[in-house]
Order: sequence, then C-alpha cells, then structure tokens
Amino acid sequence: MVYGNQYQGAFVRIGGDEVVGLAAAYLENPLCSVEAALALMTIANKQSNVAAIPARVSLPFENVAAARANRAVSAALGSPSSSETAIFEAIDHLGRPDKDRESQLLAIRLGSIALMMPHTNRDREIAALMALPQPLSAKRELLAAMAIDGVVLDASLIMQAIDAWLQDASSDERTAWHKRQHTWEIEPWLELLPFTDCPQAVVEGMGKVKEFYGGGHRQQHFDRVVHAVANAPGPQGESLLAELIRTHKDITSDYTWTRAILSRDTASAALLCLDLVTEGILGKGPNSHDNWHLGQQMAPLVERHPELQAELKNRYRDVRAGSGQTLLERLIGDIGDGDDVIEIVKNYLANGRRFDGQLAHALRGVTVWHEPVPGAETSYYIRPASVAKLRKFLFETVGGTPQEAALAVRCLMEIDELRDEYGIAAGDPRHPDIRSNRPWPSEADCSGSPLSGVHPSVH
Repeated sequence: MVYGNQYQGAFVRIGGDEVVGLAAAYLENPLCSVEAALALMTIANKQSNVAAIPARVSLPFENVAAARANRAVSAALGSPSSSETAIFEAIDHLGRPDKDRESQLLAIRLGSIALMMPHTNRDREIAALMALPQPLSAKRELLAAMAIDGVVLDASLIMQAIDAWLQDASSDERTAWHKRQHTWEIEPWLELLPFTDCPQAVVEGMGKVKEFYGGGHRQQHFDRVVHAVANAPGPQGESLLAELIRTHKDITSDYTWTRAILSRDTASAALLCLDLVTEGILGKGPNSHDNWHLGQQMAPLVERHPELQAELKNRYRDVRAGSGQTLLERLIGDIGDGDDVIEIVKNYLANGRRFDGQLAHALRGVTVWHEPVPGAETSYYIRPASVAKLRKFLFETVGGTPQEAALAVRCLMEIDELRDEYGIAAGDPRHPDIRSNRPWPSEADCSGSPLSGVHPSVH
C-alpha cells in the first residue's frame, strides 16, 4: 500500500519553504516523484494566488486564450520560484538522452506538471523533453499542458498520434472490438487539435475516428472534444464550432452543443444557436433541447448583449414558420417589450394563428416584470409593467375580422387577468382606449358593435 497521495495532501496543508525543500528531495524517486511534484505545484499556485484546478474530466482549455496573450509577459518574469527550480532541475537530471526509458518517461510526466504552475519561459526545456526518443503516446499529457500554457501545437504531430491509434486499433478484430467500447484513449488526442496551427483538423480527425467506430459512434460521447472546440481562441473558434456541429452533429447531445456554443458568451454565439435551430440541426430528435429550455439559456446572453435585440427583431420579421420562429417568440417574450409583442400579434394575425401558450408567455413577459431580490439568486419581486400601447393596439384590432377580433379579445383578457393578479402599472389606464367611445370588457357592450359578438372564451 502506497500512501503518496496522503503525504502529498499533508505537505500541501503545511506549506512553506521547509516543505518545498523536503518535497524536492523526492522528485527523482520513482515511487513518489509525481506526488512530490504535484505538492510543489499546488504550493506554488497557492503562493501566487492561482486558482486551483478542480478535479474534472476535461482540461481547463478556457485558459488558453489568456495564456497565449500572456506568453510574452510570462517570458519576461524575474527569477523562478523555488518549486519551479526544483522541478526543472529534476527534469534536467532525468530527461538526459543517456538516461533509461523509465527516467525519461518520468521527466516527461514532471514536465506536464511543471507547466501547470507559474513559471518563467521554459520552452527550451520542454522542447528537449519532446525530442526524447519515447513514443508519442507518452507525451500526450505534456502536449496538453503545452496547449494550456499557450503554445500553438503542431497539427501534423497530433494527427500522427491519431493515425497511429487508428492503425493499432484496426490491427485485429479483438483489438478493434475492445477499442470500440470506449473513447477515453482517442478523445484526449482529438481535443488537442483545436489548439494547433491548423484547428480545422479536428473536423478531419473526428471524421476518421467516426469511420472507425462505424454506427457505434452514435452511442459514444465526445463531449470533451466539443468542450475543447468551444474554447478555441478568437473568432475562428466560433466558426470552427459551427463547422463541427454541421459536419458531426451526432457525436454528442443537443444539451452539450448548446452549452458549448453559449459558453462563448458572445452575440455571434447566440445568433449561431438561432441559425442552427432554424436550420433544423438543433431541436430535432428524441433527445433534443426544446425551445422553452433553449430560450431560458439564451435569454441571459441576449440581455448581456443589448445589440442583439434589434437583430432578433429583424430576423423575426423574415423568419418562416418553424422552430426558429418559435424560439424567437420565446426570446422576445422573455426579454422584449410591448412593441415586440405587437409584432408577434401581427404575425399571428397575418398567418391565421390561434391564441396559444407561446403568445400567452409573451403577453405575461411584458405585463409583469421580475425585479431580483438583493442578495438572493432565485427570488424576485413581481411588478406590473406598462402595457398601455399594447392594449390600445389590441383594442383597435377588435374592429377587424371575426378571427382577428377573437384573437385580440383573448389577448386583452389575458392581460386583464394578469393586471387583476399583480396590479396595474402607474399611469396605465383601465380602459384600453377611452377615446374610442367603445366599452370594455365585451360584456358591457349591448350596441351590436364588433365587441358584442365576441365572447371572452373564444380562442
């Protein structure tokens, strides 16, 4: 029984220069070298106020953009910390060309740990580790650490590793059957491709791997690959994500795709999500995201990017009936105002649509608004909002055809029920348009006007 992880945790909790010196003495001991290096890394991160990397399957690729931007600054840093010095001294001793295989592999492992802590420019030492005569498969963790450190990887090198894995996996039927039962061996290679000098190679690499899995790839999950592509730096990362989903939609679920797209937190990401729904790529199939949940996810993003609201309105005017239209109406109901709902009602009128839950949601969204309770994340005050203009438009519509009148009256009744429950906004009149000299509600009209023939229960 080896208790290296318990000693590692104890050293981290104690901390201090004395512990650094003690842990450094074990860096070349094969039995506990990795635990000693991890202890030094954690201590160095704490001393530099670097947030600890939580235990998770996926790597922190969200840090790549910042790491690339800071590489020049990091290279100019002053003297290395004692932890960094100790680890790289051990790497220098273990990673010499004349050392045995086990020592070189240990040096490569230490290199991947050292890059996950604050350090000065160590490109020369890392290049020496990559040049060691060891299999490329043994250097995957080092390559991942290099990517997180801001290094642009060589795409041909990663594709070489993927091709080697595919060749080995196809060597005989027994090996192929075994490899097809999981993706944990190949997925870590695929997730490195977005951080290479040819990020688009991930689409090609994914295609090769899917061809090997055959129909079985539909039962596999490549969430890590999608997560990595979502964190590819720059605008090209978003276009790469769009290309990947349009080419390989079936590698994971709608939930993973939408979470990855919206995690970029840009206006263009929200529009991409809308485009994919309109195209039928998202929102289809038994395990797809419905528009209600997708709208809930997108609404905060739209609120953070006010310029999106005008674009969504323009798109709504031109969108055809379908999932894209439904999603737009859901979003407008969540973040729009009375003018936006007037556009929705006009669409219903123009296309002969009947009152439904979608329109009811939009009416509720503009009739009452939610004011967050200070200090509470999920509690709100519900306040009445002004709907004077919307009610006047609906009241004018009552004078139209019987179908238009029925829809307008139903909308007015929905708003009135909400006003009965939550109150009327200050300054809003009780009557939709008192100057029209027509009574409201419809039960008060006995003159034979358009209102008299419409019962509130008409849907």
